[in-house]
Amino acid sequence: MKTKITSLKKVASLCFLMILFLFTSKLSAQIIYTDIPDATPNATYSLDLNNDTSIDFLIQFDSGDKVMCKPQNKNAYSGNFVGGVHLPWAISVSTSICDSLATWYDATNPGTMAYGTSLGYWVGETNKYLALKLIVDTNTYYGWLRLDLLANSTSFTIKDYAYQSTPNACILSGQTSTGMKENSSLIRTTIFPNPFNSTTTIQTPCNLKNASLTIYNAFGQALKQVKGLTGQTISLSRDNLPSGLYFIRLTEENRFLATEKIILTD
Repeated sequence: MKTKITSLKKVASLCFLMILFLFTSKLSAQIIYTDIPDATPNATYSLDLNNDTSIDFLIQFDSGDKVMCKPQNKNAYSGNFVGGVHLPWAISVSTSICDSLATWYDATNPGTMAYGTSLGYWVGETNKYLALKLIVDTNTYYGWLRLDLLANSTSFTIKDYAYQSTPNACILSGQTSTGMKENSSLIRTTIFPNPFNSTTTIQTPCNLKNASLTIYNAFGQALKQVKGLTGQTISLSRDNLPSGLYFIRLTEENRFLATEKIILTD
């Protein structure tokens, strides 16, 4: 009987360790998702994929009807090489983005996403994803950028982006970590001053009712939350947060209303 009890204890301990490992792994494998008001620049969109204030990719017009993806530093996009031209893939939702995803091209080979009405996989595409590889020091991260391009390649619209914060871990195109329903369009907020030292004011175009504001650091960790917000004006205090880059997310009744960057200074 003693032997059986000892064996059961060993099995229970092993099960506990396995559950703890899976739980810890789940916490460490976090997707950092950033939603923005849809942006349609007339020249260049500078993408800071991991929100560390360094530009990682440029989505840029090289001429009136040519849209390019230009990785910065050692970062890269996924695509192929056809007829002497590097072409970034326009992938569909739920596609696995990993090192094994075809070929990756860095800053030495900028990619033609669309040129005129016929060249490139992005011509006239809507809600497609650009597969991205981010190199930070010795670590490699994978992410995506969602955007639309007009059929004549004269305009593009950036919608949102995300990356997997665990080095070398895969991410699905369109995968987020919010777990919340999104509105079809985000509200545009005004933050002034920004950067700020102690207090700033957030102005919204609509009357909030029992809304919540959450502050996240660059790693997607929630540091502070203010609940029960009403009206159109929010006064946000720094409290004891150190200087640096942060993100605020405004929600109401489990609906995602807005996300913005804020910078705290000393």
